[in-house]
Amino acid sequence: MLDVAIIDDEPLALKYLDLLLHKIDGVHVTGKYMDPDDLINHVQTEHIDAVFIDIHMPAMKGTDLAEQLLNINSSLHIGFVTAYDDYAIKAFELNAVDYILKPVKQERLAITIKRITERKVAEQESTPENRTTVIKDLGALQIYQGNKRIDVKWRTSKAKELFAYFIHNHEDTIRKSELIDLLWNNLPWEKANAQLYTTVYQIRKVMQQIDNPVKIISQKEFYQIDIDYDVQIQSREFKLAAYDLLKRENVNVEHYFKVLDVYQDEYFAGLDYLWAVNERKILRDLWLELIIRLSAYLHRYEKSSSYNMSRLKDLTDFDAEAVEIVKEKSWI
Repeated sequence: MLDVAIIDDEPLALKYLDLLLHKIDGVHVTGKYMDPDDLINHVQTEHIDAVFIDIHMPAMKGTDLAEQLLNINSSLHIGFVTAYDDYAIKAFELNAVDYILKPVKQERLAITIKRITERKVAEQESTPENRTTVIKDLGALQIYQGNKRIDVKWRTSKAKELFAYFIHNHEDTIRKSELIDLLWNNLPWEKANAQLYTTVYQIRKVMQQIDNPVKIISQKEFYQIDIDYDVQIQSREFKLAAYDLLKRENVNVEHYFKVLDVYQDEYFAGLDYLWAVNERKILRDLWLELIIRLSAYLHRYEKSSSYNMSRLKDLTDFDAEAVEIVKEKSWI
């Protein structure tokens, strides 16, 4: 999927370019703007592969805007669209992918998209594999490296739960006695302590086998999990993003959908961990509050049959309460 943003100071031209792009498979228009500052903010906060810019705009020349955007994201692909042809040299000095004259033709635009896609593929092949580790805990517990799900074989259910508990408490040190009370309170202390030691060893071996940068550090009577900067915990990312959205007065529809898409099910879904119940409720309440606010916004500004309402229904169809919230706002 190619994420594309567009800008033009003429509303009709902007709408027309958006229409043409929506007809091309594999293209997702993330935003369309008339104000350069709005586009700059969009590129700063969202993942964008390419931007189509009208060169001749009153607020800022398209070439100047392109320079600012490339300073923010040097891998951004720039396509210029204009009724004038005297900016071509400057455009290609900025390493623009293409330069399209108005009125834009569907076939010509498709060629530009093909060029951008080819550049993107070439860049991905020439750069090292994305090694970012994502621990997914909204839904089934899974570990991803880059876009690849790692097949983790836990020796025991206790090993899996202990790993989940470490992730749950990733910001804290944890007493060993707390872990024994949690998982082996039915055993004599010496045997329980041996079980804890063995289970921690099993987790460490699993992390080594899958080349995962998550480490368990032992400090006398405590354990602490050590997570590198390139490890993301799904629930933490969701919570921070949700709080950020809810403290804002305005509703940015795409920002809401991006955050809602992270919540794929309840916290550690399918795992009956009593210690997870409180956090599960906190995260679900945040998710429902986002749905309530987005539903109310769409109810006010869009039709019940709109594309965004359909997207919201698809994102919430696994939860009965969320389905009812969306249905209530669909004013059927």
